[in-house]
Amino acid sequence: MGRDITLEAVLPHPVDAVWEALTDPAALADWLMPVEEFAPVVGQRFRFRAKPMPGWDGVVDCEVLAVEPLQRLVIRWQGSRMRRHTTVTWTLTPVQSGTRLRLDHVGFEGPLRFVLAAMHRSGWRKMTRRLAEHLHAKLAAR
Repeated sequence: MGRDITLEAVLPHPVDAVWEALTDPAALADWLMPVEEFAPVVGQRFRFRAKPMPGWDGVVDCEVLAVEPLQRLVIRWQGSRMRRHTTVTWTLTPVQSGTRLRLDHVGFEGPLRFVLAAMHRSGWRKMTRRLAEHLHAKLAAR
């Protein structure tokens, strides 16, 4: 399915550090987007807010769908240009060199599905780099 997104990266950091970057609101705001009302609790509704740009108001409405501490976080994701929600899953696996992070973003539908998936794929690549930078800076500060 060309419209679903899967990205993987090996981060040279322990699972608990990567998990914290995915579940701490201040960390999320540092590498992903400012977040309102987030908690890693199933059923928690929250919102990301970014700088608006042409065709997007900067708002992503979300809900936590699943939490497996230190292993997996699943959220419902719906931006203003999306007719239906999509699902973002972060899966963490310890590896010898740190943590394998896998991101799956699935469920793009409708006439703009390929455009939306391409835009999100580009954004997730950028955000994964920013996550790596966030983790590196946090480690360097210790």
